[in-house]
Amino acid sequence: MVTRAPSGGSVGRAGSSLEGAPAWASSGGASAAGRSGELRTAAALDELASRPGGPTVLHDLRIPIRGFRANIDHVVIAGTTIILIDSKVWRPGFYWTGRRGTWRGFDRVEHADRRTLDAARTGLGALLRNQRVPPTTIARSMLAIWPSHGRLFTALYRPTDARAVPGPRLSRVLARTLPRESAHPAIVAALRPLVR
Repeated sequence: MVTRAPSGGSVGRAGSSLEGAPAWASSGGASAAGRSGELRTAAALDELASRPGGPTVLHDLRIPIRGFRANIDHVVIAGTTIILIDSKVWRPGFYWTGRRGTWRGFDRVEHADRRTLDAARTGLGALLRNQRVPPTTIARSMLAIWPSHGRLFTALYRPTDARAVPGPRLSRVLARTLPRESAHPAIVAALRPLVR
């Protein structure tokens, strides 16, 4: 008889911090678009987590830095490896990064150069060092970027603190990147209280 590894499962509710009218959103439309991106990413991650031996996925975590108001959209844990994922919904176009920032065609896109994931990595790293968990690798973060409509191209977009991944390809990229192990339970227990 062959024994299958249990699936990892999911904890939390994606997009819950975008319900209502958050202060950062310039309009209800921006909030709805952001939430739709988080839900699309969550669907891909939850499917990955449901597979035998799949990772554990945590949705909508606070960043453990005093006074920091942003959140981490998704955390994926496989073995002792962690990947932070931020979901984005952007207008169609060709995104590229030059010496003076990121652009969509010839228009400057300042929001594409925010460094929230860098702060999140720092905060989670400090938290885990103070917990009784095995040595943990926080791998390079990912931005799952979904088009609001039409197509967008990010091959020349270079975020400083993450890897840009087209949302529809996220599952394949993670399947190649993550170790094929269930999440270490001590790491899940350490991060679970951060879920909103």
